[in-house]
Amino acid sequence: MKDIMSKYAFEVIVIFIGITSSFLFEEWRQNQEKDDKTIEIMQSMVIELERNHEFILEVDISYLEIDSAIQKFLYSGEIQREEVIDLSYDLMENISNYRLKSISSFIHGFSSADHLLILNRNKKILQYLSYMESLLAEHEIYTNDIGEYSTSNLWPIMCNYGLVDELIYDYEELEKLNYAPLVAKKFDDITSDQKLINHLKWSQLKTRRLMEINQAIHRQIKYTIRELNKAIEKG
Repeated sequence: MKDIMSKYAFEVIVIFIGITSSFLFEEWRQNQEKDDKTIEIMQSMVIELERNHEFILEVDISYLEIDSAIQKFLYSGEIQREEVIDLSYDLMENISNYRLKSISSFIHGFSSADHLLILNRNKKILQYLSYMESLLAEHEIYTNDIGEYSTSNLWPIMCNYGLVDELIYDYEELEKLNYAPLVAKKFDDITSDQKLINHLKWSQLKTRRLMEINQAIHRQIKYTIRELNKAIEKG
């Protein structure tokens, strides 16, 4: 009888160990899959941040070109007709192309459970991304201000100097039509137009603030990538 009971007890223990081992292995496997997925997500985050960093570098160049054109207009005393038209177009239209929508969408996309788990594990990443989000909101405000204010203020000034059609149409097309704009003021007087000077000074301040915001975003991207790479290396 003792032998039977011992054999039965031994079989129960074996079964128990087998079931427990299965549960432990399954739990380990699931945790391993989560860890692998977490690393994969962090790696994709690094790639996306690097891509956005490159895009912002291109935007930086555009801001520098706008700032340089304004500087030339305000202080050189000489500027070509085409340069005024290009600068006006940049402030009224092109500035909207420099919105950082892609990186904004990227940060707002951190709403899934997996992403939130990663952020909760590393408070520094959450801190950097939160600050970046506030910078992007400010960037959007300044970009809208420049575009909207320039459209309402520059358009009448361009009309006065007969530059509106050249803003809309290609130079070569106008030349073929022997284009001769009706003007209220001579183009030579444009560098002393006080309304235009005031607007360009205002635009330059706003553009330089955008450049500062971009530099701050660059730093936050750098810090975030550094923390992500640390987490990836730890596995």
